[in-house]
Amino acid sequence: MTHATPRPFRRPHFWDLFPLIWLIWMIYPIQAFAAQPRPLPHTLLFWGSLLAFSLVYARTFLLDRPDDRWAYAGWLAGAGLWALGWWLYGPSSLSFLIYGASLIGWQRRGSVALLGAGINVLLMLVMIQVIHGELGDYLFTVFIPVAAYGNYAGYTSLAARRKLAQVQQEKERLAADAERERIARDLHDLLGHTLSVIVLKSELAGKLASVDPARAAEEIREVERISRGALQEVRSAVRGYRGSGFGAELARAKVALDAAGVKLEVMDSLPELPGMAEATAAMLLREAVTNIVRHAKASEVRVSLTRTPAGHTLIIHDNGIGGDAPEGTGLNSMRERLRAIGGTLERDGRQGTRLSAHFPAEERAAPTLAEGTLADRKVFS
Repeated sequence: MTHATPRPFRRPHFWDLFPLIWLIWMIYPIQAFAAQPRPLPHTLLFWGSLLAFSLVYARTFLLDRPDDRWAYAGWLAGAGLWALGWWLYGPSSLSFLIYGASLIGWQRRGSVALLGAGINVLLMLVMIQVIHGELGDYLFTVFIPVAAYGNYAGYTSLAARRKLAQVQQEKERLAADAERERIARDLHDLLGHTLSVIVLKSELAGKLASVDPARAAEEIREVERISRGALQEVRSAVRGYRGSGFGAELARAKVALDAAGVKLEVMDSLPELPGMAEATAAMLLREAVTNIVRHAKASEVRVSLTRTPAGHTLIIHDNGIGGDAPEGTGLNSMRERLRAIGGTLERDGRQGTRLSAHFPAEERAAPTLAEGTLADRKVFS
């Protein structure tokens, strides 16, 4: 079986938009251009080129998958606007050399970033020399390599986080595949031979029913004994597949949330839960984390588990956009599971999403797959 490479998850937040703040420095070339009347062709050329450069700038930094080609395009556009601005309105166009340096830095090769920044420094020095600039103008060139290196460092940090998230997703996929293969192997080993024996003995009992009823009855009793043993083995296996408790599920939740860029905060220490309540709490946490990663666009999740006079209360609260959106089948299923053991599930969407699960001190008996359904008990009793 082949699997598509998982796409790294990128949750948009304030810092994704932060590079756009620096476009505010375009106020200087705009003021310089507007300082005196301009011919209509010059005005159209100025505003058109400014808009085109802004789009290239935004596209470079806001790409879901950063692309070096946009960095080169932005750098060339910055150099072009510097030259055009020098012709149209004078030295205030040097801002575009700094913009170009910041753009060429947004890539994976530091040597290319520094080379582009070096070229921009030379262009600025030429400009300063031509306009007979002062010492302060020369010191201004320091901002060019700083802008280039700062964005190069930001790019490499983002690339490292993305790679880590991709590796983590791949590890989780491989672990899930290995678990499925283990379950399939266990079930084959557990039931393959047993069911074959049951089929053979049932066929034998059918043949003996008319010629040797006593022997046929003995074979049927043997089928019953083997079936009871197989049922017990299946119950034990299913109990083993349930997981290793709420603590282990919390650890898996942290891995998933870290990969999604969501901070997990566990409030206080976690008391122990009784068996069925712990299994249900672990499943509720898994469902909540899945919803947060896929839909909530949250930046923080708080989990608390406290002991109350009536039992235990589990609270999962995220600051995402879930709000009062309709509940899916997952939460409806968890509500039914809690109700089956005498608990309740409440959902509050006024500030993010807050799930409050209340577990009773004494569990109500509830049929499970591991314990068999009513039909199972009728057949095998």
